[in-house]
Parts: sequence; C-alpha cells; structure tokens
Amino acid sequence: MNNDFFYVGGGASKTPEQVSQLQKKYDLFDKEAIQTIFKDVLNVTVKNITKPSIVGLPHVTYFVEGDDGKQYCFRSNLGNEKPEIELVIEKLASDLARKNDIKSNNILYVDCSRKKYNFDFQIQEKLFGENPEHNFRGTQKDYDKISFELGQIIAKMSLIKFEGFGRFDKNIALTENRLATTMQSNYDYITLELDTQVNEIQKAKLIDSKRAAAILNVFKTSKELLDIKQGAMVHYDLADHNLFYDPLTFNVVGIFDWEAVCVSDPLLDLASAPTWKTLYDRESILIEGFKSIAQLPDNYKEKMDLYRLRTVIWKVVHNIKFGMLDQKRSERFFNALAPFKI
Repeated sequence: MNNDFFYVGGGASKTPEQVSQLQKKYDLFDKEAIQTIFKDVLNVTVKNITKPSIVGLPHVTYFVEGDDGKQYCFRSNLGNEKPEIELVIEKLASDLARKNDIKSNNILYVDCSRKKYNFDFQIQEKLFGENPEHNFRGTQKDYDKISFELGQIIAKMSLIKFEGFGRFDKNIALTENRLATTMQSNYDYITLELDTQVNEIQKAKLIDSKRAAAILNVFKTSKELLDIKQGAMVHYDLADHNLFYDPLTFNVVGIFDWEAVCVSDPLLDLASAPTWKTLYDRESILIEGFKSIAQLPDNYKEKMDLYRLRTVIWKVVHNIKFGMLDQKRSERFFNALAPFKI
C-alpha cells in the first residue's frame, strides 16, 4: 500500500535506446482497439486517429477525432506488469485543479481494471495551442507573460490544502476515487531517498565524501524550516513541455501531465520550475506572478534554495542513470550547491 518515493521523472529527455523502445511500443500497439474503446466508453465513433509529432515516454499516445466533432487525446501503457494507477491520480488531480480555477487538461475517462483490455488507458480532451519547449513563436516579453501566469497557477494550487504530505495513496485513489496523502511531514517527504541519491552522485565521482556529507547536513539542519504545518497541491513537473499556450495572446491554455503531483510546500513548484529547460530565466517572473495572488513567507528565498537543490539532486541521479549528465546539467547541480557554500 505504501507507494512513497521522491519523484524521479523520465520522458522529457530521451536517450536513443528510449526512443527505440518507444517506437517498438507503437509498433506493438493495435490502434484499431481505440475505435472499440471510444464506442464502449463515450459512445463516440472514431473518424480519424493520428500519432502526435512529439511523443513522450512511457505512453503510447494518439489524437482521436470523433463523429461528435470533438478532438481527444488517448494515452495508454503497454506491457506494464502492474496497473498504472497514476493515471487515476492524474484525473483526480486535474479535476481538482479545474474546480479551483486552474487551467488544466480535462481527463474524461480512465480504466486500470484490465478486465476487457490488457492495458491501462486514459482519454482526455485535446488541448489546443502551442508547446513552448518545441514551438515558441514570440519574444522574451511574450515568454515572460507565460511565466507570470505559471506563477499565478502555482499560487492558485497553494490554496488547495491537504492533510498530510507526499505522494498520493494509490490504493485509496483506485478504490475510493479520492486523493489522500501518505506521509506525516513535509520534511520526511523532501528527505525521502536523499541519502541514496546523494550516494549515487558520489559514486559517479561528481562529489567526494566530504561534500556528500555536507549536502546531507544541509537538509538535516533545515528540518524546522521544511516542517510546514499544512501542505498544498504541488504539480512538481511544470516544464515547458507540460503546458500549452495560445500563440496569439500568449496566455496559458492549460497545464497537464500530473504524474508527479504531490502535497508539499508550494515553494517546491516555484523553485523547481526553472530547473527545467527554459527559453529565458523565469524565476523572478514566477515569483511576481505568485505574489499577485498569494503571499510569500519571509524566508521564501532560503526555502527555495533548499527545494531547488533537492530537485536538482534527483535530476542528476536520473541523468547519471541514463547517461545524460552533460556539462550544462553538472553546472546546474553545482549552482544549486552555491548558496550553501558546499
């Protein structure tokens, strides 16, 4: 029942081996099954099925046009040993976000039962617009407008409170169709697997044992700072590839991919969002957007330094694991250490 882990993403950056693996999934997946699923689930007859020009791991994704005149996005896994209950959690999270005036994708249906189909799948309304990571058609001022609104979105999520912290319980999501947390303190969530991940970075010889011990001590001595009284909804994957914008107004159309959603300090989103690939520096603009809706604590800079370091640590481990640790990513790691003089 315990499904705690500190988010380690994958899919934004793909190795050649991963691209090959993804292509095999498309070769193996019988897309004709989509016609039967749409008729069963939505009573919609499929008119057209197209593969997106940009695809991510680990899902097989198709755009679907129905006879009702609507456009859909179909996502499925293939070959997973266990049901992907995260698809259910994503729906619950996006539903909650939209109820709280947050621009998000609308997931219409999820099936992880595997009673009729031997895979899990998710159907959502297609978001229209452009993806800033892959197709940005504007100036820095236009990009800043997107970043400002992203800061506002983080602020709106900060108003959605929960009891407890960390990732959401899979069993409760599946059986009770609701979101419930799995940990008692924010500090426990933030430091989850920290020792193991720092050890992996040391083994890769990016740091020595003295530096590794200093990193662990930074978090150990920051327990009081990280132990907030109540957590809020955190998307924790607010990368440019997880949002669409209107190319005419440069407003955010919607955010999506709630796979990493958790309950923590809203500053975790503020600190981690700029660690993804960005076209221009966005941290100060995110903060401005956030402050236009919600108040920041006096010690927000100190907290953000900690959250940025924690985020970069798991990213470096991910990069090491998949052989993607280049100079730019290494520099980002050492820049995150700089405020602590490590």
